[in-house]
Amino acid sequence: MMSQILPLPKVSPLVRTVKVLYGDHPKLPSVSVYFQGCDATPKCFDCHNPETWTFSNDFSVDFDYLESKVLEKLGILFSRYPRASLALLGGEPLSMHNRVFAYKLAKVVKERYQDRVVTILYTWRLPKDLLDVDIPLEYFDEFVMGRYMREYAKEGFPASKNQIYLDSVSVLTIIDSLKKVWLNRPSLTLLRY
Repeated sequence: MMSQILPLPKVSPLVRTVKVLYGDHPKLPSVSVYFQGCDATPKCFDCHNPETWTFSNDFSVDFDYLESKVLEKLGILFSRYPRASLALLGGEPLSMHNRVFAYKLAKVVKERYQDRVVTILYTWRLPKDLLDVDIPLEYFDEFVMGRYMREYAKEGFPASKNQIYLDSVSVLTIIDSLKKVWLNRPSLTLLRY
């Protein structure tokens, strides 16, 4: 069951660019949305997008405009390909500032194109970090998770060996398991000497 629509924050999404690319999805051409602002501390050494680290209102865009541009570019891809990807990258699409917009954009695209579009979300976060993310995750089909680490860099996908590439069912299963472990853990007591 899909979650209810969240209201948009009063701020606008911070988006550096929207591009049509090959390579942001391992098999499909993509409309790639690069969000501005990364909340990872420290930042990934040798990040391929350090220009997207700062949260800057210089990159604020109207959500309706962003939505129309993404749908327009997907329409162009669909004139040639039967399937495409919406890739959400950054910066960090799951930063507190951008996460509702990433969710809303994925929701609009999935409701319009359904299985013709695969939404892939890139995040420095790991499944355990998603326990604190306050948006529904069901509109994201695939995840590339974990920090880019230069010493584990490799050719191909994902960019470093420590990153994990999971489908949404796997991510949601891991999160449910983590919630059960967290809720069923014995309470900690202080030892007194």
